[in-house]
Amino acid sequence: MSDYTGTFIFLEGSSYEIGEKQALEFWENPQAKKLYFGESPDSDKAYLEMRAQIEEYCPGLNEELEGFAKGFGLEPNQLNFFNDAWLTPGGCSLGVVSPRKMIDGKTYLVRNYDLSPEISDMRLCSTKVKGRFAHTGFSVSIIGRSEGLNEKGLCVAFASCGMPIGNYPGMREPASSGLQFMVIVRAILETCKNTEEAVYAIKNMPVGTNMNLLIADAEGEAALASTFDGVKLVEKTDMDYLTATNHAVFPEIQNLEQGKLNQSLQRYKILESTFSAKGKRSVREIKELLLKEYPEGVSVHNYNENFGTVHSVLFNLTDRQLDFSFGSPLQNSLYKINVGESFPKSQVPVQCKSESYGMDFWSIVES
Repeated sequence: MSDYTGTFIFLEGSSYEIGEKQALEFWENPQAKKLYFGESPDSDKAYLEMRAQIEEYCPGLNEELEGFAKGFGLEPNQLNFFNDAWLTPGGCSLGVVSPRKMIDGKTYLVRNYDLSPEISDMRLCSTKVKGRFAHTGFSVSIIGRSEGLNEKGLCVAFASCGMPIGNYPGMREPASSGLQFMVIVRAILETCKNTEEAVYAIKNMPVGTNMNLLIADAEGEAALASTFDGVKLVEKTDMDYLTATNHAVFPEIQNLEQGKLNQSLQRYKILESTFSAKGKRSVREIKELLLKEYPEGVSVHNYNENFGTVHSVLFNLTDRQLDFSFGSPLQNSLYKINVGESFPKSQVPVQCKSESYGMDFWSIVES
């Protein structure tokens, strides 16, 4: 059993003010400068190109990054954020179910994020930037988001599609230039109010990552955006549910993949089995997906191999609420928060006890 700390922060103000507040949050961390800043500035060309893309598709984020850097007495072009230095690969299980399929007539989205606790932010943020939609979700590299729900009832959740993209050992080299998932998720949460707007935004964004992005709104409209080595497909569904894990769902992208992880396929089958069963589902049935351990459920405790649940969320899009846990909900407490609101605890203890699932966990099966 290893012990960690989950944190919550309420962020409100101008983009620059929010950046400064986050610098203060990490100022006393002796590793902060090493984690978030490079020893020398990135090249002007690469920095300016990424800054221009962020300015166009996620307005205000550059000012927040500048506030964060200045809070440390450094320049924004020294931030690793612009060089994708803290992309955090991991496994994710995603599923949305429409009001037509639910006994209570509400829209829900389940999300389980598997990663090494050592590199997870384990940090939930309620963010209210002036002029943008308020949202609540977990952070990636402090400024980015891996998922979230905004005040309009739009929910976005990321899962990598195949091997994560990045310029670092163990990652797949980028095949196209464009924004990374942590900026894309945040941009959609802050600027889009429904699935239709989110689909339009993604279709018109340069995307530089291989991802499955599940999108849903309070009206039950849902879509899946999948990208792989420069190929981008975005489709709305007319089904009562939609699921994704860490392999391609669309045939056009499946043909590009060189196999898929067995455990990704197993998690996908678990979600599909629950959502596709005849009749309507109860909230308890949906929540149980997160409250059962792999291979019966989607909570994974393989922490020794850097693949364990670091946070788990059941989004209620209709009521703008999140039921969440830091770490696995089987090993830690469940909490509830309303979108955009504060949380009474700024820090909570998180326990991660590792389990082994055998060699088949990492086996590759053909697409």
